[in-house]
Amino acid sequence: MADKKITALTALGTADVDPAADLLHIIDYSASPVNKKITVANLFDQVNTNTSIYGASKTLEVGFAAATNAHLTVATGANATTDGGVTVNDDGVAYVDFTVKSLGSDGAIKVDAGTDDVTINSDSIAALDFTVNGDNGVNIYSDGGLDCVGIGTGTVDGTVTATIAADGTTGHSASLAGNLLLTGVETVAPAVNAAQAIGLTTPVTRFTTAASGTNDLTIADGTNGQIKHIVVINTGGGNGVLNSTNVAGAEVITLQHLGDSVTLWFDLPSSLWYPLGSHATGAGS
Repeated sequence: MADKKITALTALGTADVDPAADLLHIIDYSASPVNKKITVANLFDQVNTNTSIYGASKTLEVGFAAATNAHLTVATGANATTDGGVTVNDDGVAYVDFTVKSLGSDGAIKVDAGTDDVTINSDSIAALDFTVNGDNGVNIYSDGGLDCVGIGTGTVDGTVTATIAADGTTGHSASLAGNLLLTGVETVAPAVNAAQAIGLTTPVTRFTTAASGTNDLTIADGTNGQIKHIVVINTGGGNGVLNSTNVAGAEVITLQHLGDSVTLWFDLPSSLWYPLGSHATGAGS
């Protein structure tokens, strides 16, 4: 083939592109200049040099096909003060997930496009924690090993699901615009004259008195600061008395009538439950 100017060569059509076979002319300067060839595929397989794309309104897109499922799109603004953007799954399809790995986790951050789900620690690695900081420290902290959350603190001990720190100025921990729902309950209905232990794993115990006689109600030591509510929801004619040695006060707390109730607070240093309030016989009433 006679030599031709590059401008005289036939243009490669879009249907003729074959990166593994198409050749580019390379002059190898590693020793003395030598004419060599390289495929387009090999040229871009390992660029091995700094690569920059600068300019107004430039777009770099990686995806399966144009306007089908762009995996990664980088677009520059029209000028230095116009927003550009880096977008994952720019076409908003179900088939482009986003994953960030860490040393121990293959899913430190996982966005599942198909299920519209964003997960921190998607493979549940115990060592992976999640922290959101504010100006003065931790706002939200999730401990992957202890399976608990800190609000306003990064110090949690795993004995409760959530630890909420007090505000440094007011001392308040939470402000609730809505209702506080105590949905954890146990229901007890002991037989006549049978003893009944009050559970500690729910905030409320619903108590039905027996048909007659007295039910001795006992309660084990709780966790420091724990609050427990006991309320009569049905009456059979008998009564229940709370007279455990770990309940403070000289009075015997008697629960007999519908609506009788007592609220207790546990103090670990003294190993005692203290009645905070009651609608029952005893407990300071």
